[in-house]
Amino acid sequence: MTKIIRFSLPAFFCLIASICLADGALLARFFPAERPSRRWQPVSIYPLPSVNRSEVAPEIYNQGVELNNKALELMRSKDYTHAVKLLSEACRKVPGEKGFWSNYLVALKNSKGREQDAINTARIVLAFDENDSQAAFMAGLIYLNELKRPELAIPYIEHALKVKSGDVGVATALATAFDQAGYADNAFEVLKQHAHLGGNDSYPLYMLGLQYLERQDYNPAIRAFNSARLVDQKGFAHDAWVRARYYAGQLDGLENDCREVLRQFPGVLNRQSLERILFSLRSGDFRLVETINASINAPSALDRLDFSVKKIPNMANHQQVELISSEFISRGRSFEARIDTSDAGKFKFSVPREVLAPEFALSLTYRIKTSAMLGSRMVSANVAVPDLRHLTQDVLFSLDHPFVAALSDRISQMPGNYVQNAATAVANGLKYSENFEDHPVEWALENPDRCDCTEFARLLAALCLKKGIPARIATGFLIKTELLNTDTSIGHAWCEVFFQGKGWVPIDPTLQSNMHWAYFGNLLSDQILFDYLNNDKRTRVSIDFVSTKPDLKVNLNNSYRISQW
Repeated sequence: MTKIIRFSLPAFFCLIASICLADGALLARFFPAERPSRRWQPVSIYPLPSVNRSEVAPEIYNQGVELNNKALELMRSKDYTHAVKLLSEACRKVPGEKGFWSNYLVALKNSKGREQDAINTARIVLAFDENDSQAAFMAGLIYLNELKRPELAIPYIEHALKVKSGDVGVATALATAFDQAGYADNAFEVLKQHAHLGGNDSYPLYMLGLQYLERQDYNPAIRAFNSARLVDQKGFAHDAWVRARYYAGQLDGLENDCREVLRQFPGVLNRQSLERILFSLRSGDFRLVETINASINAPSALDRLDFSVKKIPNMANHQQVELISSEFISRGRSFEARIDTSDAGKFKFSVPREVLAPEFALSLTYRIKTSAMLGSRMVSANVAVPDLRHLTQDVLFSLDHPFVAALSDRISQMPGNYVQNAATAVANGLKYSENFEDHPVEWALENPDRCDCTEFARLLAALCLKKGIPARIATGFLIKTELLNTDTSIGHAWCEVFFQGKGWVPIDPTLQSNMHWAYFGNLLSDQILFDYLNNDKRTRVSIDFVSTKPDLKVNLNNSYRISQW
């Protein structure tokens, strides 16, 4: 009997509406709207306190001068505690002497725990002379640096800059306060107006570069860092200059520049990040040990067992691969693994009978030399266009899914390059989480917070294929320094997109969110290509066996260990 589920019209329309809302929310992940920036609303430092400007008797004034002079001597020896006591007394005796209050402010600012007293004193100094930029600036710095209250610092530093409009140090402090208080656009505007006035101070231009970099406006960021590094003696502008070029994908000549920065500034703050960049750009020479572990429930029932292993390919201008050794490991012993046949794409190994055991392994040692293959150096090539029909046969692309069509349509409406916009959308929409599985695009759209590199690459490929652009998924390794000399079964996947006249161009959407454009169009030295996923779903390793036991089972799993040669 068929069960009929009846909906009332209101319930039906509510269901449709909820589906549309869900799709809209999902679509919004891929195209996050720019958050409206907070704009600073000016706050006045007025009213200032009233001050006593009355004159005192000469002998009292002279006592105040004597106290002030002793305090100055103490401050020269950095004894601010006793200086504060003397200046407090001087100001009490001669309340109308602005100079005493100014010195009292300096002493309080250098005394721990007297921050609020210093601010109150700064306001008294400003009450004597509202054009005293130093007093306003000191109050702002106390709020900014000591009290960590940048929003309260802004009015004072802003006042100081109005009085002393060409002071780039004051402008830089104001930009810092704006930025820390969450008013990034105000910080940006201040720096654009004043950073070039820094002269031998590289920090303002460095801060301006960071503002451009935060907006992913790479060319002006690089120009700002480049100008800053001309007077940078500590390395922070040099470091940012290298990182900005890397994120922008401007990699020509960057290897040598990165190496020179590391040599010139051994204590540079972001040294680990620069070393990671250099690792990805310089030529690599790696030992890769691939271990294929076999588990057999009845090894005595085997008459023959052969391994077939796809070769790791050589790639012109990127990787050269040599199989150094091959061996079987069984019962704690090592046996030579001879290559029975070696065609263009596979090695075949027959397992000797003395190796057969419930558990044994085939260990293959490769030497792989890599070099960065930069898209900027790719020469024009007359390569035949791949068969799009064959590429689209893979059901894991979920090309008939309506959301893939909706996502592709939205990307098509954006200005600029479709593939670049698609890579950015995928990086925005999916959240990385290692899942150790191979899922279709449909699953990725239902689980956008649980996707790993395979789902990132597959969605980008699906979007390209939906647009009629040939695309495929490459598999291999992204070599990280923390992965060296460690056994792992975790590989990496990225996308390759075919461009007329260029051929297959690598694009890694997984790294788009934090490496930006470094891995767009480039195959760097820290990437090793193993194979391509296609619709026949064949793995790199397969077995062929003859057994007297019909239900014999052979289970395989792979692990890898990478080290530098």
